[in-house]
Amino acid sequence: MKKTSKISLVIVLVIFQLFTLSVKGYGKEESDVTYEDVFKLSDENKMSLLEPDLVKFIYKYGLAGILNKKIVTPITIIAKGQEYVLLKNTYANQGMSSTYEEQKDTLEETTVEVVDETERILSLVKDSIVYAEVIEDTNYYQYQGSGLIGTFSKGETVEILRDYSGIWYNVKSEDKTGWVRGTALKIPEDPKTNTHRMTKEETEFFVNYIGLSSDTSYLVWVDIDRQLTHVFLGTKGKWNLHKTMVCATGKNISPTVRGIYKIQDRGTWFYSPRLGGGAKNWVRFSGDYLFHSISMNSNQNIKDDTLGKRVSAGCIRLSIEDSEWFYNYVSYGTTVYVN
Repeated sequence: MKKTSKISLVIVLVIFQLFTLSVKGYGKEESDVTYEDVFKLSDENKMSLLEPDLVKFIYKYGLAGILNKKIVTPITIIAKGQEYVLLKNTYANQGMSSTYEEQKDTLEETTVEVVDETERILSLVKDSIVYAEVIEDTNYYQYQGSGLIGTFSKGETVEILRDYSGIWYNVKSEDKTGWVRGTALKIPEDPKTNTHRMTKEETEFFVNYIGLSSDTSYLVWVDIDRQLTHVFLGTKGKWNLHKTMVCATGKNISPTVRGIYKIQDRGTWFYSPRLGGGAKNWVRFSGDYLFHSISMNSNQNIKDDTLGKRVSAGCIRLSIEDSEWFYNYVSYGTTVYVN
């Protein structure tokens, strides 16, 4: 009962606030619109939002965003059969008054603009998938060298998911996934880093649009294409960019795993004789894949300070200062999105 009352109160508050903002609409007689009228909110698909959906809508865009900021998605208020709309690039407290036909045309144009703007921002983000060519018929296995599954044919294109020391590669092609020897693959050279940075607004829009959530107040997005690690503060649908760090991810022959992961354990130093290097301030996000400082030798002296390029064996390198900050602040359970 208390939950239902709370939801209803939120809806009443939103409706009342929207009304008091003097949003003007299609109708010729604006005096018809009173607080007692029955209001409905519709989403971007013009589907009416019931109470649970309205709460989700508020959660996604934020009450402050609906009332005080520019509205990205058109919100339609229906009163006594007439539609009153808050349009993109207008503030909620700036009403628009015109004839029904003019508003209808404007709404249609605005909807197209909203779609175009969304598509524009989404087009800025590229999934950094590493594809390789199979250069000879080769078996693929459940594990490295054991558990034969089947065969990849010469000329097939496979996606590299991860590697093991550059000797074995976990790859997939359509419905086939398994480990193959690296000698059977032709892996392309590393691409150049995309130097076109997204704006703060574009970056925030993207992570909120794709609906990323986290078990903490932090969210991490590693943009392999731009060699940037973004850290956000907030909650699902309300992420705000807090810090952006230049990083160095895996080379094509040793790519960083892509997907959604969780921050796990951490430590102040490690050294790997197999890799011939170590680093400070490591934070695990998937198996052997870590965030850590630039590469160091066994004496903890800098071995390679390269950032902004694909140079690692799969881990995500940060500057010493940034790795220390990441180690100290990005907590266990934080979502990490790598694309």
